Amino acid sequence: MFNQLTSWMVYGILQDQYSEFFIRRQDDRDGENDSSQRDVSDKFMQKLAKDTSLASWHTGFHVSLDMLPEYIHMRVAESILFAGKAIRVLRNPSPGATLQEPVSQSQNSKGSQRMQSFIGGSGAPKDLPNFSNISAEELLPQAEADRIDAMLKELKHSSEFHKRLFESAVGSIRTIAANHLWQLVVVRADLNGHLKALKDYFLLAKGDFFQCFLEESRQLMRLPPRQSTAEADLMIPFQLAALKTIGEEDKYFTRVSLRMLSYGMKSSTSQKDLQKPNASELPSQGKATSELALDGWDSIALEYSVDWPLQLFFTPDVLSKYRKVFQYLIRLKRTQMELEKSWAAVMHKDHADFSDYCKDRKNGSATQLRRQRSKPLWRVREHMAFLIRNLQFYIQVDVIESQWNVLQSHVQDSHDFTELVSFHQEYLSALVSQSFLDIGSVSRILDSIMKLCLQFCWSIEQYETRPNISEIDHITEEFNKKSNSLYTILRSSRLAGSQRAPFLRQFLMRLNFNSFFETTARGVMNSGRLRPSTAGAQL
Repeated sequence: MFNQLTSWMVYGILQDQYSEFFIRRQDDRDGENDSSQRDVSDKFMQKLAKDTSLASWHTGFHVSLDMLPEYIHMRVAESILFAGKAIRVLRNPSPGATLQEPVSQSQNSKGSQRMQSFIGGSGAPKDLPNFSNISAEELLPQAEADRIDAMLKELKHSSEFHKRLFESAVGSIRTIAANHLWQLVVVRADLNGHLKALKDYFLLAKGDFFQCFLEESRQLMRLPPRQSTAEADLMIPFQLAALKTIGEEDKYFTRVSLRMLSYGMKSSTSQKDLQKPNASELPSQGKATSELALDGWDSIALEYSVDWPLQLFFTPDVLSKYRKVFQYLIRLKRTQMELEKSWAAVMHKDHADFSDYCKDRKNGSATQLRRQRSKPLWRVREHMAFLIRNLQFYIQVDVIESQWNVLQSHVQDSHDFTELVSFHQEYLSALVSQSFLDIGSVSRILDSIMKLCLQFCWSIEQYETRPNISEIDHITEEFNKKSNSLYTILRSSRLAGSQRAPFLRQFLMRLNFNSFFETTARGVMNSGRLRPSTAGAQL
């Protein structure tokens, strides 16, 4: 057993022709019993090449419970598994890897100070000299390998097996492997720079870029996406926004790409409610394409290119969570922008009408009447904007920024790769849970509210030429029902006792600062339609 442990934890090699060891390959039954030594060697090299890939790290090996001795705890076996996989990564660097300048021994003793240079400051990490085809000796010095070997030999040559000494040695070896893997991923591969880039683009920290992108693509998004060209159509405003807002010093933007993940998404309302009346601009490539609803643009997503060894940290599941949060945030920002744009357009028209009225007061009664009729609409719009603004502020400041600061403190203080993976998972879980994406009832209500806000904006833009009072009343009634339901669910005792509670209370306090939401939710307003006098109280 100690010979197998040495092979696994010193060299990262699993040689177990007779399936005696408790660390197993997932595909260990392929070609294990070849009689030809040459065939065994060739197959082993093929397996080694395969095992050093991303799949090898995540699913290439496992602990066989049937072969695990009763005197080795499962926790210790998992430490052995991790240490061997880490040694394999360190001893088999990717040939095309481009890593940052190694840290000197004197700098290595000052962990917090060293990490401060990567964490501190408002800009991206400073560029450091790069090195390609880095050697395994640089990632795992021979002295460290000899130290691991010496610990295992001491246990092997002991006259008795001491469980406590064995577990202590395994823990020390695991720490060595985890620290060197931390050095590789965090320092050499610039983990914090990539974390900052994911925050900038997937969590919309670069607000100027996405504001510009949404403004450039606004006219495009007023029509349903064309199934064959939607992604290419979006690339033009995406690149224009980049030219206007992204500086040359941002070396991470080239890793970001725009995608349309799916098509044919239909809203819960009729197509007539969602689409603009200019049907001549709709695609005419068959029924499936022409029925795409406007919220097909909700499938906009980002992808991020990750190189070795960061694939060990940014797994497909991790990037999928980032995409999920991004799609939620970009819908929210688009809704907020449309509400602002509708207000600006109408105020421009209102000022023009008022100017005409001042010039000709005798014939200005129609203008005044139109202004009076439109006032209830702007109260509804302000009510919508109030909810969307507070939700956006809550997510961007109370959730994302606070959780980002917690993650940064962990990155600064931790020197263990597995700890960082755990901290990052907690960070993503907090983003998802505190944004209510894990509560189906809340996320569905929020999705409906954003759609209603967009429908309202499109309806009032046509109000002068094609007034549709019943449609606007229906939208207003549905919005009030949804917003009241949202407030009722968020203040429920089930959510109040969860990890969301501290920040959730702040969000509810902003929403209900004058008891408007609470009064409405209790049913004081018997009518679903927002009353102008009551709505004015919220203003």
